[in-house]
Amino acid sequence: MKYLHFILGIALFFGIRQFEITAFDSSALGLALWMVYWWITQPVPLYLTALLPIAVGVPFALIPNDILAQSYGNQMIFLFLGGFILALGIEKWKLHEQIAFSILRLFGRSPQRIIGGFMVSTALLSMWISNTATALMMLPIAMSVIQAIPRFREKRLFSIGLLLSIAFSANIGGTATLIGTPPNIQMAGILEQEFGMSISFFEWFLIGTPFMLIMLLITFFTVRFYFIKNAKFEMGAIEPRKLDPNQKRVLYLFLTVVGLWMGRTLLNDYMSIVINDTVIALSGAILLFVLPSTEKRPLLIWEDLTQLPWGILFLFGGGMALAAILAEANIVSFLVDVMKPLAGFPIFILLLVIFTVALFATELMSNLALVSLLIPLIAKFALELDLPLLGISAGVALSASCAFMLPVATPPNAIIYSSNMIKIKEMVKYGFLLNLIASLVVTCVIYVLFFI
Repeated sequence: MKYLHFILGIALFFGIRQFEITAFDSSALGLALWMVYWWITQPVPLYLTALLPIAVGVPFALIPNDILAQSYGNQMIFLFLGGFILALGIEKWKLHEQIAFSILRLFGRSPQRIIGGFMVSTALLSMWISNTATALMMLPIAMSVIQAIPRFREKRLFSIGLLLSIAFSANIGGTATLIGTPPNIQMAGILEQEFGMSISFFEWFLIGTPFMLIMLLITFFTVRFYFIKNAKFEMGAIEPRKLDPNQKRVLYLFLTVVGLWMGRTLLNDYMSIVINDTVIALSGAILLFVLPSTEKRPLLIWEDLTQLPWGILFLFGGGMALAAILAEANIVSFLVDVMKPLAGFPIFILLLVIFTVALFATELMSNLALVSLLIPLIAKFALELDLPLLGISAGVALSASCAFMLPVATPPNAIIYSSNMIKIKEMVKYGFLLNLIASLVVTCVIYVLFFI
């Protein structure tokens, strides 16, 4: 079956490019559908599919070399790279475990406090570390808690709620920051490359954080209602742990980077040079290779970067290259003209429809791939109708991160499902409910921030 999908993707491209279409270049449409088909069926890794704009776009003259280079070398990709390296430093010295245990100890030992502590820990870490790494780190902690709690009639129900709360919180937490989840940074990169709009770390924080807090609170009450309303037990005390010198050094550097991200605009007003979020992220990453650890060598060494998910950087570049190809071929303009009748809808209903479609579509394909396809279209549509460009685009990016239904939708879902304690029908049941809630929350947040 894998080889069949491989051949069908190629056949799709060559079949579609045979059609003579006056409105746009059929070869570009063929490449887009080829990439989407492979992103869904995955006969090759997602990251290799993202290289098709180079392997196919160049020989078929679908994208100029300079735009291709800008796509794969976009500064937003290097912002994410810097964030990855900082997260690697946090993981190497197990600072994330210290943070998680400290929050759990702070929250308390009753069932709803345990759930609340896990959700806050997971969301907080997911803001700065990939949601995949966060879920991987929180799962064994949750399993040890499940084993430690005393037996009671609803223990399995509580266990399901605890595990699902980790998957849900890992997806939700990343929405608060630009580096928290790939759709955010991809959206920012496309808006900068195709529309000349730059989004700072702090600007996104002001959009993503309200959504994250509201969604996290609603998710907590949903989990509490379905899973822990009858649970009664008391966990043993969690012993306090002190930060070791290496953890302190990583923490101080990380807090400095976050502080500079938040205050960059103010800082640039008093400096003769201008710095951006990417400069700050990479400077912090470089310092990890300079600052010494107690082991007589730097906090990070080059060999540590073998754990870095390099492939996702290609996925970013491929998504931005595809966006450029669709724009060059006039496909985006054509689709915007097709969508114009939607302008007659009340603005709230229009937003709800767009964000709901984006949210449920991401259950079937990579959220990064989805954003790569939708943002150029939705952004151009917003400009044509004189709607806030950032608002519409931000809503799509937030929606793409809220895939709660299926194990294949996001890595945190798959990781939690791998515990063998949750059935697919249980994830679908509660995930579908959260999907509906999330589409409404995204719409309300964007409507309040940009339309009132």
